Amino acid sequence: MREPRYNRGVATDSPEVLGQYTIFERLGKGGMAQVNRAEMRGIAGFRKLVALKRLHPHVAEDPTMVQSFIHEARLASHLRHPNVAQTYDLGKVDETYFIAMEYVAGPTLTQVLHQSATAAGPVPIPIALAILGQICDALDYAHNLHDEKGKPLGIIHRDVSPANIIVSTTGVVKLIDFGIAKASTSDKTKPGLVKGKFAYMAPEYLDGQLDLRADLFGLGVIAHELLSGRRLFHAKNDFNTIMRLREMPIQPPSRWNPNIPRDLDDIVLTALQRSPDRRWQSAAAMRTAITNVMQSLGAQATNQQVVEWVQWAFEQERPKVDTGLVRVIDSLGEPSSVSVELSPEQVDELASIPEPPPARPGSPARLASPRAQDEVKTTPQRPQKKQKKTAKVISRPRAPDERSGGRVWVLLLIMLVLAVLTREELEASGRALYAWLTD
Repeated sequence: MREPRYNRGVATDSPEVLGQYTIFERLGKGGMAQVNRAEMRGIAGFRKLVALKRLHPHVAEDPTMVQSFIHEARLASHLRHPNVAQTYDLGKVDETYFIAMEYVAGPTLTQVLHQSATAAGPVPIPIALAILGQICDALDYAHNLHDEKGKPLGIIHRDVSPANIIVSTTGVVKLIDFGIAKASTSDKTKPGLVKGKFAYMAPEYLDGQLDLRADLFGLGVIAHELLSGRRLFHAKNDFNTIMRLREMPIQPPSRWNPNIPRDLDDIVLTALQRSPDRRWQSAAAMRTAITNVMQSLGAQATNQQVVEWVQWAFEQERPKVDTGLVRVIDSLGEPSSVSVELSPEQVDELASIPEPPPARPGSPARLASPRAQDEVKTTPQRPQKKQKKTAKVISRPRAPDERSGGRVWVLLLIMLVLAVLTREELEASGRALYAWLTD
């Protein structure tokens, strides 16, 4: 697989050195830290690629943020599973705190979805199910993890989204970034403090309720987007995203992909239940349901088949003619993670977001249906002047009016007479007509 086609990195001017790590391109950046691809070097020529997460200098001045960073490393150090990126090291060089993590080569699921929407076409159902099954395995492991003393840790990721999932070059799917994960053994979350991406956030979390089922709602959003090939809740701003998250009727993915069977629709819609009690109660239960559908459809994809499809997808080029879809997808971008502290009044306000006002007749910009809004956004709009010019070129001739109607019938009659005349009669008529005109 040719990694430059989906390279996640932002190149740096020159490599930096931090202790035993040589730092290369940036892989990601947030308000708290940034992550770079780096190489760990040891004795006797030992080298190992890692993803190095460094705390921003201004953040490192806050003892609370430093403790949060250390908590992340300690929590992630318990995670040892094929579908979870491992944590190797926690350290400090001068004033820089860092965490060294497993570097996973391959595109994020965000990039896979983008390439699918703009060039490669829908993700095949067997490939989508293989990816979803592996994420279920990762979440089931994290949710049921125990510490060395056998005490349940109860880890909740809180940011299950396409940006935190990597489809590796071996076909193994990796869940990354437990930076805002919460363990049941840690301090209680402050009321009104929400972390994650609104477009993948469980509705009850906005009200201060959090348990492992919140991660399954995020996985349900991912499943819907993988199978339907379209964003579910994400809008231009956080307020509209939250409105969709709370109020928008959720259609099954088969509405946009008729090849999806009803059983698979049911799995996704169960994960997207707004009431956590009606949702899947464990990642293992959702995984079992996915496996049953895979077997019934004969749609079991191996890791090698996942690799081959992803490689093929990234070899496809975007269409040269801009249909508007690429532009819309690029403008939306990937929703960023948020860490927002809300007052009790703000939490109540979010809980009471009203239905959007009905659209005014004839106003395409404020359609009541979110689906219709998406269709309007993805329709390319030409400049008005160009439309007028084009209309003149391709417009059909006007129908003859009453004054020209008689002329048309006379012309048709002449053509009919000429058609029945013989050649000799036609020549004689021509000579007679010429003599009459020149007389």
